[in-house]
Amino acid sequence: MKSIKSRLLGSHFVVIFLTVIILELILLVSIKNYYYKGIEEILYKQVKISSNFYSKYLANKPLDTAADDLIESFSYSTNAEVQIIDKNKGILSDSIGVVPGTKIDSFDVNSALKGSTSSWKGNQPYTNEVVMAVSAPLKINGNVVGVLRFITSLETVNLLLKKILIISSLIGILVVLSITIVSIIISNTITKPLNQVTDVAKQMAQGEFSLRAEKKYDDEVGSMADTLNYMAQEIVKNEKIKNEFISSISHELRTPLTSIKGWALTLKLKEFTDTIKRDEGLDIIIEESERLSCLVEELLDFSRFEAGKVILNIEVVNIKELLLNILKQMQPRAERNGIKLKHNIIELPFIKADKNRLKQVFINVIDNALKFTDEGGSINVYTSIQEENFVLIYIVDTGCGIKNEDLSNIKKKFYKGDIKKPGNGIGLAICDEIIELHGGKLYIESSFGVGTTVKIAMKIE
Repeated sequence: MKSIKSRLLGSHFVVIFLTVIILELILLVSIKNYYYKGIEEILYKQVKISSNFYSKYLANKPLDTAADDLIESFSYSTNAEVQIIDKNKGILSDSIGVVPGTKIDSFDVNSALKGSTSSWKGNQPYTNEVVMAVSAPLKINGNVVGVLRFITSLETVNLLLKKILIISSLIGILVVLSITIVSIIISNTITKPLNQVTDVAKQMAQGEFSLRAEKKYDDEVGSMADTLNYMAQEIVKNEKIKNEFISSISHELRTPLTSIKGWALTLKLKEFTDTIKRDEGLDIIIEESERLSCLVEELLDFSRFEAGKVILNIEVVNIKELLLNILKQMQPRAERNGIKLKHNIIELPFIKADKNRLKQVFINVIDNALKFTDEGGSINVYTSIQEENFVLIYIVDTGCGIKNEDLSNIKKKFYKGDIKKPGNGIGLAICDEIIELHGGKLYIESSFGVGTTVKIAMKIE
């Protein structure tokens, strides 16, 4: 598997290498064209001037007899090789002594014999040098009688171009090496933090959630480190909540089981004959059994909600009647605890809902209010209608309230603001799920030491 670092370096190297090669090719081609074009322009001017001079002043002599004089005359004005070629492409005279009669069958000579001045580059047959030649027609009375040809070697220019190629190649290599080193440094700023985050993630996967990834830069990798640290923090928090839930549920189960077992053993004794005490014991067993049954049912509900298998039995529900029945049911408990249970429930439109699930929500919320309200306190249940769209149910208590740091988490599964208080931490989570399934909303507002307000909004169909 290729690492990110190797892929980054590889891609950078390819881009840099191709860029340098392309730039060097453009540079070399431009320099070559510049030199060649300059030489060609010089030869064009010289051959043009010489051919015009011939046409004006020397055209009265036959070309074959005047060739040597022309070569001598034209050679003074140029360092190039000068040739006079007849109409049959044979050399009449040459400034460097090429044997007369040697045939020159090149593009520039053929074009000149047709009346056009043109150039040619290639290897000189008799010297094997790379040369540039420019040929112009020699005319008498508008007729082409021969060719004037100027030739110069390109060996010096090509040698210069080779030197430029070597120098530019060295510069290119230095540029590639320099940028590669910079790329390595830059890639390290990416891959090292990423490797560090990866190492921390691997250790977290093995359960080391106390570790934290170091955030070196405020970029995508830094954001990944923040996310990983947040995830680890949440896992630790959820682990703590889960352990507290297990401890709480164990306590919730142990208390009724201890009572049931204790009374069962007591009633089993043959010498126990007190019928009044026996009836009290049986009542306690029944009460604690019901408490266990409710607890188990709550856990089953939680499991169903988690699996998304809850099905609502929708029917038309009279909210006012449902609330009044629940308050009547819970009034004796409030009186035993010395808590005033008040209500102000107005006439409300019927809604479509699962009656038993709504009853579960209201009982759970009022039950929480009773648990967290001390003797002498009060619980007030009242209702209203919001713009004919929602029925609003308020349960307001004067209990101990909820701390600000707990308020945002109070509806989370397993969360308990005070682990010393009774409960298992899933009641409010289930209530919130039920109201959400009905398309409503459950709000909790609280001031620590003052009290708590639970607002439930239900849609009016």
